[in-house]
Amino acid sequence: MDTKSFKFEVKDIDEQGIFEGYAAVFGNIDRTGDVIEPGAFRKTLQENPQLPILWQHNPAEPIGLTVAAVEDNKGLRVKGQLNLETARGREAYALIKQGVLRGLSIGYDTIKEAWEGTTRKLKEIRLWEWSLVTFPANPLAQVEAVKAVVPFQDLPLADMETPWDGNAARMRVREWAGGEDNMDWEKYRRAFVWYDAENPELFGSYKLPIADVIDGRLKAVPRGVFAAAAAVQGSRGGVDIPDKDVAGVRSHLARYYEKMGRTPPWSSESSSIDLLLYGIIGAAGEIKAGRMNETMNTALIEQAIQSLNALLWKAEPDNSTQQEEKPQSDGELESRVLEEAIEELRKLKEVL
Repeated sequence: MDTKSFKFEVKDIDEQGIFEGYAAVFGNIDRTGDVIEPGAFRKTLQENPQLPILWQHNPAEPIGLTVAAVEDNKGLRVKGQLNLETARGREAYALIKQGVLRGLSIGYDTIKEAWEGTTRKLKEIRLWEWSLVTFPANPLAQVEAVKAVVPFQDLPLADMETPWDGNAARMRVREWAGGEDNMDWEKYRRAFVWYDAENPELFGSYKLPIADVIDGRLKAVPRGVFAAAAAVQGSRGGVDIPDKDVAGVRSHLARYYEKMGRTPPWSSESSSIDLLLYGIIGAAGEIKAGRMNETMNTALIEQAIQSLNALLWKAEPDNSTQQEEKPQSDGELESRVLEEAIEELRKLKEVL
């Protein structure tokens, strides 16, 4: 379950503990790059109109019940009644009266979403509860929601054709960040998209590397970004991260796709070639390191070569129709890297 917090205004709360406010608003882009669209709550409100009200999203501390919840032009407007026979209910009542408590937050699952560039549009949401919270706009609340996703670092980009070997990059970044005896973990973290926040001082806690040290500087490597995107989409078995962090990881990676003038694979079918292509390039690195010899044999490599040759044929410009027109740069890049991937696989076939 994810959470989102919003400010709300309470003009008054009556002696029965009834109050109103907006638990969500439409149209604005929040700090995770999400936009809630009108209609997102329609189905869930029909299925469960009497949502529980919790204290700070703690399921062990329900403090009231929804009296009414409707969508209007602004967002999700709710009316709730606190249970004044509970200690937390009385505390919330007193803090609202005093003007201290001014936060509402929803607990939800995403049912339907769509991506437009780096923005995720939430089209259908399943609500589980809404809560009174202390810090509706506190950046720490946002960090907690995606606590294992590394904040976007806006690293400079390496050249598009820079080779990528994730394991070799890890070792170079490790040395750059101080080495095992003098490790600066915050510095090391900049090269990754996800880490286990509960064990931040273990190398195994860091996943989805996208950066390498090039000429003494940490740079995001496009092929590393593509490989991470492929893993998030399930290529090569995917990556073992919590489901709740996937949206944040995609948002992080989408920012680099935007810097490259490309579209992430979850936003457009036109990027499916990146997903296959860079997934294979990453897999080739693992085969070289001896980690896939038992699971990827010569026959599979030959099949991959044939598939890549077919893609290469499709990616090459049709000279009979284009004549003197200059091929598009994306097509040129895809053709070059496809040829490189085919050559890599042929070399691996000879070794195995």
